[in-house]
Amino acid sequence: MPFATDAPPVPQSTRFLAAALVLFIVLTAVMTYPQVLRMRDGVDDVGDPLLNTWTIAWIAHQLPFAPAHLLDGNIFYPERRTLAYSEALLLPGFVVAPFLWAGAGPIFAYNLLFLSALVFSGLGATLLVYELTGEKGAAIVAGIIFAFLPFRMAHYSHMQLQQTQFIPLTMWALHRVMRSGRLANGMMLGAFAACQMLSCLYFGLFLIPYAAVVALVLMLSEMRLVSIDQGMLLSYDRRLMRRRLLALAAAGAVCLLLVAPEGRAYAAARSVVGERTAQDVVSGSASLSDYLATADTNALYGRWSDYFGQYEEHRLFPGVLAIVLALVALWPPVSRVRLAYAVALVIAFDMSFGFSGLTYRLLWNYVLPFRGLRVTARMGLMVGFSLAVLAGFGVARLSAAMPSKTARSLLQLTLVVLLLAEYRSKPLQFTTIPQAPPAVYADLLRDRGDTPDVAIVELPISREDPTLMYYSTFHWQNLLNGYSGFSPPTFPKLVAVLQSFPDQTSILELRRRGTRYVVIHGELLAPDEYAQLVAAADRSADLNLVVRRPWEGQEISLYRLALDR
Repeated sequence: MPFATDAPPVPQSTRFLAAALVLFIVLTAVMTYPQVLRMRDGVDDVGDPLLNTWTIAWIAHQLPFAPAHLLDGNIFYPERRTLAYSEALLLPGFVVAPFLWAGAGPIFAYNLLFLSALVFSGLGATLLVYELTGEKGAAIVAGIIFAFLPFRMAHYSHMQLQQTQFIPLTMWALHRVMRSGRLANGMMLGAFAACQMLSCLYFGLFLIPYAAVVALVLMLSEMRLVSIDQGMLLSYDRRLMRRRLLALAAAGAVCLLLVAPEGRAYAAARSVVGERTAQDVVSGSASLSDYLATADTNALYGRWSDYFGQYEEHRLFPGVLAIVLALVALWPPVSRVRLAYAVALVIAFDMSFGFSGLTYRLLWNYVLPFRGLRVTARMGLMVGFSLAVLAGFGVARLSAAMPSKTARSLLQLTLVVLLLAEYRSKPLQFTTIPQAPPAVYADLLRDRGDTPDVAIVELPISREDPTLMYYSTFHWQNLLNGYSGFSPPTFPKLVAVLQSFPDQTSILELRRRGTRYVVIHGELLAPDEYAQLVAAADRSADLNLVVRRPWEGQEISLYRLALDR
């Protein structure tokens, strides 16, 4: 079939990209308002945000002193590699560590990573589409779509799912490999893909089949069947093809080398906590109606969110304008690049349906890392990315039809305004997180003295609240508690045993795990339950009261576990 010709690659404009960076900083502050005013103490909720806050704070804490034990988080003690029970966020943790070392609070570091991910995701998509189309306005529109997809607002409490800035950079490097076959571009491709893996494993894994589809379509679309005397000959540039394959092999080697340490940790953690079941995948798969659902905070479409998608993981609507602009791009004649992204969009859409689709079961059966993924609906982000790129081509096509530069600028400005209006959210609500921990932890450290780090258990014990993990960022003692995507088999057993605390069975179990302190949180318990628990602890010969401290209108009690007699 004949293919249309897109604009040739354009030299990158540093001035344009700098202006785009400033634009996306401003737009991010506006579109997430009032997040920028709550950088030091505000998060969307106390679930995953505090888990992610603990993760990046742990990386900054451990990196200078014991980098070999970076993945041995201080939760679920005495288990190892507990950072790999959820998104390890290694690269984001490295990036933000200097801010934490300089004294910035962990909540500030979390919010900085969150907002910067939107900024650089938009900038990366802008870079990619500018190189593919040569049209600055089209590139900005694509960047806005990718940076502010409704998917992001539906996942506002999942900072790890905002870490998508290396997706467009990986594709940018892939196109350079396809054009030149240069080994240096292949190594850059592998490095960007690894960076995405180390930022968000979900999207790092999703990116591999996605990029493979784009590369395959681009290469196949260049091949021709030529008639010769003896029959038909497949014609293509063999020299360029060899260079491409060598560059792609180099990309794979670089990516594997960079992600190997994290991969080994995930593999070791898998041997402890297991993998996702088929039923997990079914419950985390998208349905067709999910692509009509957006976050309930969306000012334009939010009132329909619960009707089409009742859960935040299943709200995948990309917006009307992105779809319309993508359809403009795919109106014949279609170029090879547009065809490649159209096919990748279809594959991403199909993968989001999990086992109900055609492709995901193959990955589940034959690519082991995909066994650790639960929510295939998150592939909706890659659907949105495909639409962003195609929408950029659609804007470029519409702009080329404008009679003057002024008309072209007016069209592009109108599209930007409409997109921002379509993606606008209602003012977001934030939970205030204390910037300092309860004073009882300072008492614990004083009582511990010069001894090495000790193990503590905090009651009530639950895997549903990471607040106590957040508090641990101020003392870094070993916690028997934990909150993560997975938990070790030993943890439910501990929870069950501690239901009868402080009887002899629970005390023996705590001693077996090397526990030195017990912290009882009155602010997390009903008043009568707290009173009964501390009264029983006070009567126990195995527990010595260290201190009681007020906190949030209630009280926290700290006990030292007596040495085994």
